[in-house]
Amino acid sequence: MPPAPLRVLLVDHVSKVLGGAEVNVLELLAHPAVRSNWDVHVACAPGSPLAEKVAALGWPIVPHQFGDALNELRVVGRRFSPLAKLRGWQELRRATQRLQTTVATVRPQVILSCTNKDHFAAGSVARSAGLPSIWWINDILSADFFGWPVRRIFVRQARRLATRLTPVSDFGRAALIAEGVPSERCTTIHNGIPLERYQRNATQPLRTELGLTPGEPLFGLVGRITPWKGQDFYVQLAAEWVRRGHPGVFVIIGRAFNEDAAFEQSVRADIQARGLAGRVRFVSFQPDVAAALSSLDVLVHTSTKPEPFGRVLIEAMAVGTPVVAARGGGTPEIVTDARTGRLVPPRDLPGYLQALEDALSPRREAWIPAARAEVRQRFSLDRVVADFDRVLRG
Repeated sequence: MPPAPLRVLLVDHVSKVLGGAEVNVLELLAHPAVRSNWDVHVACAPGSPLAEKVAALGWPIVPHQFGDALNELRVVGRRFSPLAKLRGWQELRRATQRLQTTVATVRPQVILSCTNKDHFAAGSVARSAGLPSIWWINDILSADFFGWPVRRIFVRQARRLATRLTPVSDFGRAALIAEGVPSERCTTIHNGIPLERYQRNATQPLRTELGLTPGEPLFGLVGRITPWKGQDFYVQLAAEWVRRGHPGVFVIIGRAFNEDAAFEQSVRADIQARGLAGRVRFVSFQPDVAAALSSLDVLVHTSTKPEPFGRVLIEAMAVGTPVVAARGGGTPEIVTDARTGRLVPPRDLPGYLQALEDALSPRREAWIPAARAEVRQRFSLDRVVADFDRVLRG
């Protein structure tokens, strides 16, 4: 007989935009095996984009959100005052108390949390209720992203409250262990994608939107606009490419969160100052990611800090677009240099220029089928669901 449905409380407070973690959550919840084998309640912010999409999938929602004192307290690459820290801690206590009421009502068998702030609240509630607490880790716990006090608090709480941590790369797992999280509690679950949604779109609508001539190369950088994603280096790369007389247009697809608005403006100003307005273009959000990636001749990844995973890389590989990526974090777990794409040290301008030339050369014809096969074998959503099912039931 099949196992009884597993009652899961999934906790994600994000109230404004859908980040990569939330996209992964929604794809997980849409998978037929999850619908058959799990009984999920989603604790999230009412009226948020996440709540709307969860409701469209038919899963029940229970209210869960943080007040501004905690919701707007971002610790990645930021410093905050003692007063802000106190207010955030007070709001965390209030949110934890509300979540206790939710757990008493829903009566889950396991709690799966999706962000660092949610881990602390969910872990505390799970411990009080005698439930397993699974922390889905979408960041890298290292000095590249978090100050020493934050890392120390995270490890202390993880050792006390987390039953299992599931980082999205082996690099992320190694970082957790290096900071003091017991290795036996860390299980890597690489991200995956629903392969059926990533078929190549032969119409290449983005090329049409940009008015490109046939045969003109189109390079793309996709993701949140923030300093560590390297959009400033991407502009530098485009400037050198143009200076050498090569054809092609470079697009930046993404948006900046509020705290990174000044960085986006500085990137736009740099494009103007270099006289690249016609060669480096900003493109609005693309609802059909597969179609946008299919329009590119090369996906360029320029992160200057270790990437927790690199979802856009497997998306591009799935549709048959060659990738050139910064070697760091989880990217070497996805791309094999010179076989499924190119890996280049971060900010290595000569290395990137050579890699772009390689990606436009006949070498790409061997990379494309190898990359597609790699995604089918290792990065399907079916595998992600099976991995999580084993962890949650275990």
